[in-house]
Amino acid sequence: MRAFVSVADLEGFAPAARKLGLSASAVTRLIASLENHLGARLLQRTTRSVTLTDVGARYLERARRILGDLEEAESSVQAERSKPSGRLIVSAPLMFGRLHVGPVMSAYLKQYPDVSAELRLSDRAVSLVDEGIDLAVRIGHLADSSVIARAVGDMRRVVVASPRYLKAHGTPQKLSDLADHEVIQFSGSSALVEWRFVEDGREIRVPNTSRFATNSTDAAVLHA
Repeated sequence: MRAFVSVADLEGFAPAARKLGLSASAVTRLIASLENHLGARLLQRTTRSVTLTDVGARYLERARRILGDLEEAESSVQAERSKPSGRLIVSAPLMFGRLHVGPVMSAYLKQYPDVSAELRLSDRAVSLVDEGIDLAVRIGHLADSSVIARAVGDMRRVVVASPRYLKAHGTPQKLSDLADHEVIQFSGSSALVEWRFVEDGREIRVPNTSRFATNSTDAAVLHA
């Protein structure tokens, strides 16, 4: 349809081909295919000129209107993409979301006033589809490979203890000592069944057994 309008406006296949970035033969095939589809001749061709048939003139009027509507629709979509609007629902782990995701969302809302947002904080692995979530921040490996994911950073794990605990139970002097200490187990999606360390180029595994488990990082910190 666009090729037909270009040929009609420029009164020739060669100038229409230059405008569309195609060869003249390609434009000729497009017009022939359109006429075959419609079952009517739209253009009258001679060695010197290209003119519209009566059917072609009527079709041209409608084609211009359709292409105009299409360009308007495309411009509208592009404008929406360049200027975000609507409602955004984001999921993130409780503590990480409060410390890092929340401030980023606040800055985002200031930059884009046509956007409203909801931040859902939970240490459980929520279903994006079932709970209507647009975007989720995850820490660790993704179990569902069907989602579109992009790495935005790295996090390292460290073993820590509260001063109160160390005063009561002593400070571990070597990695193997950890097996004799009480462990607070995180029972969320990134729970570890064992700790893995690298010392002098070799891997050391320490079983991660615990008397207290929780899916809340806040509760884990309070229990330490």
